[in-house]
Amino acid sequence: MRLILSLILAFCALLPPAPAQQVSPEAELPQWLVDFSNLPRNDREQYLRAFNNAKLAYQQGQWVACIGYLADCEMIFRGNPNVWNLRACCLMEQKYLEEAAEELEKVRKVLPNDPVTAMNLANIRMARGQYEESISTLRELRRMLPYETPQELLYVLDFRQFLCHVMLGQEAEARELVKDFSPISDTPLYYYSQAVFALTRGDRVEAARLLRVANSIFAKGNITVPYQRALELSGVTNMQQQPAADK
Repeated sequence: MRLILSLILAFCALLPPAPAQQVSPEAELPQWLVDFSNLPRNDREQYLRAFNNAKLAYQQGQWVACIGYLADCEMIFRGNPNVWNLRACCLMEQKYLEEAAEELEKVRKVLPNDPVTAMNLANIRMARGQYEESISTLRELRRMLPYETPQELLYVLDFRQFLCHVMLGQEAEARELVKDFSPISDTPLYYYSQAVFALTRGDRVEAARLLRVANSIFAKGNITVPYQRALELSGVTNMQQQPAADK
């Protein structure tokens, strides 16, 4: 469980941006990384400490601190698109969607086929209520991911697409995505999807029960955190509820 969470966080919060040694401009590396690697060793080490602190702050939900560490990074070196991507993550968590979108536009110019950027774009589009566009971006993201992508990360993407279908009123498409999951599936996706269906029919008591069960079963490693964030981002908890049917 801890390994899965680490991989998910690595996907969202990014890896350290450069090796410790200098490289030649002829190496097959992006220009920004070549430039960074040719900085003095002390500058590189300070930069990596600041960036690792930024990632840790992000994982702990300390958005302002994370942005502060990223600013420290850019005082040493500007041009790392991973800094912009991580800043966009923090801005989205604080609901600064326009500012986050500006950061992502900078990233796309340097990393046009980056899966982290695609994930962030999908998140922004979902938060803006652009659910069709978010689904399209999530499908594009899947084509970018390597074969060895952890299954739990794919389940998180399924849940985000599921939420978009729900918000579009596309119940059949939403149910199709989760039809093969059951209470014994090794993922929170079943419980979270059923909680969303409970919310759409106005049964908040049942929704809360299902979320409690999921959070209890998958307590180790905080596996439910990406599901919780997606649920909050989607707007499904604020949608107009239908009264539960009389039994």
